[in-house]
Amino acid sequence: MLDALKTFFSSGSFIPHGHCYLWQPSLVSLHVIADAVIAIAYYSIPVTLLYLVRKRRDLPFDWVFLLFSAFIIACGTTHILEIWTLWYPMYWLSGTVKVATAVISLITALELIPLLPKVLSLPSPAQLEATNRELEREIVERKQVELALRESEARYRAIVEDQTELIVRFQPDGTLTFVNGAYCRYFGVTKEAVIGSCYKPLTFEEDHEHIDRLVRSMNQENPTVSIENRVVANGHIRWTQWNNRMLFDEEGRFIEFQAVGRDITDLKDIENALQESQRFAQKIADTSPAAIYVFDLIKQDKIYVNREIGEHLGYTLDDIQALQPAFLQTVMHPDDFLPWQANFRRWDTANDGEILSTEFRMQHRNGEWRYFQCQETLFARTPDGLPQQILGVAVDITAAKQLEALRQAEEQLQASLTEKDILLKEIHHRVKNNLQIVYSLLRLQQRRIKDQRAANILLESQNRIKSIALIHEKLYRSETLANINLRQYIPTLAASLFSAYNIHTNIITLKTTIDDVALDIDTVIPCGLIISELVSNALKYAFPNDRPGEIAIALHASGDRAVNLVVRDDGVGMPAEFELAHTDSLGLKLVRDLVQQLEGRLLLNRHAGTEFRITFAGSEA
Repeated sequence: MLDALKTFFSSGSFIPHGHCYLWQPSLVSLHVIADAVIAIAYYSIPVTLLYLVRKRRDLPFDWVFLLFSAFIIACGTTHILEIWTLWYPMYWLSGTVKVATAVISLITALELIPLLPKVLSLPSPAQLEATNRELEREIVERKQVELALRESEARYRAIVEDQTELIVRFQPDGTLTFVNGAYCRYFGVTKEAVIGSCYKPLTFEEDHEHIDRLVRSMNQENPTVSIENRVVANGHIRWTQWNNRMLFDEEGRFIEFQAVGRDITDLKDIENALQESQRFAQKIADTSPAAIYVFDLIKQDKIYVNREIGEHLGYTLDDIQALQPAFLQTVMHPDDFLPWQANFRRWDTANDGEILSTEFRMQHRNGEWRYFQCQETLFARTPDGLPQQILGVAVDITAAKQLEALRQAEEQLQASLTEKDILLKEIHHRVKNNLQIVYSLLRLQQRRIKDQRAANILLESQNRIKSIALIHEKLYRSETLANINLRQYIPTLAASLFSAYNIHTNIITLKTTIDDVALDIDTVIPCGLIISELVSNALKYAFPNDRPGEIAIALHASGDRAVNLVVRDDGVGMPAEFELAHTDSLGLKLVRDLVQQLEGRLLLNRHAGTEFRITFAGSEA
């Protein structure tokens, strides 16, 4: 290896190249100067190219410049060796450098062939200039768009800030990313205090689950939802309505939620008041003994009836609905239906508030014809002012009609005991109904009175009327009108008192021991009022604080026609200083007067509760 290197760098037996020039100074100088200048030029070019490549990192095909630099350096080296071999014949070294130059030249030439199409595809200076002009135009347009976008965003923010609606944006975890001024004013907060925090502290805690469930229900197919919930604004609980929307970017990816809200507290108050008004009106309609209806003159059909019409005719509301729209024509007497329809023409000239009366017959489900008296008034008009709906109240006057017929029959058959009994039962029925109407009116009035003492007085009056009404009910339901069986009457009366005071029998139990005793109406009425007063007092005062106990009612008849009535409770008892003869209680005064009316005796026992023992003369059953 060492010998090869020595041969490579030795002159051997070769003669210097200068001998070819005969060592003529001028010719040798010419070649030396020419080769030296060429070598200097060749060596300077790669330096320039390397500097260019280093400074312009964005030049395409920078490896070509490096390849040309290697080729040019090799060429320059061959010229240096041309000078060297003039005096030193190292032709092996000179040939090797030429071979390296040939290899580099060949590689450069081969690399340029596939590179040529790519170079030709590079844009020309004119194309680059046109491209630059297009880029400058796009830059100007983009700046204009950005300016317009900023102006649009400024207008949007101005509009959002000027809105009276509450506008917020938030993340799925409830973190607020934007709130407008109306939101801050409504809740009394600043933007700095709420942005980045959760909205939940400002919402009513009991509504959190409802809000979360509706927010989670939104998706790309259903990106909006409306939520009504309560909030805490400036220490007050208010109702708000929020229209929530999911926001997506241009690629359909979810960004955040946006909600626009408004205060609906006043609307909620109106809705609640309306519902309460409707509930009150419905209660009146449900408890009214008369049939109430709304009839559409254009559709020729009832659009509302209360349950009483069904009670009078033996139909349920479902039965009536199934027969619509021919229900009226089905149940109304044929002789009354056409005149009833002809009366509709009267509404063309009727004034608002005017009441028109009619009478007609309607057939009960069992085939019986019943008489009704109607009072109707205009309820609604069309936008053109034409009559559209009428409100009517129909009262079943069948009893009155029957009573009239009974009276006519009584004039012809004065001795008919059967008709007399029917008439008396009808009277008791009507009295009971009238008392029931008074009871209902007192009940409605009681509900509207806010003074508890006045309400309690009305409740006591209701119970007294109820006790008398039950007597008349028992009379018209009994086979005989002379006497009333107390075994049926007293438990019914006591049960109604428990219901009136909302007493559950699992707290206060009722025990009755009633003999089969029958009394006439003049005795039963004061007896029933006495029981009503004593049981009412026990329910009100004997068992405070939901104390459990028992109320017992016993009625026995002795052999001398005397009747013993005992009303007892195991409650807290009477105060020690209480004196029955000097009591200020209206109820006990009434009991004392009624006992005197019965010419009876009244004893008070305070052992283990309170016991009233009354003895009076009865009548034979």
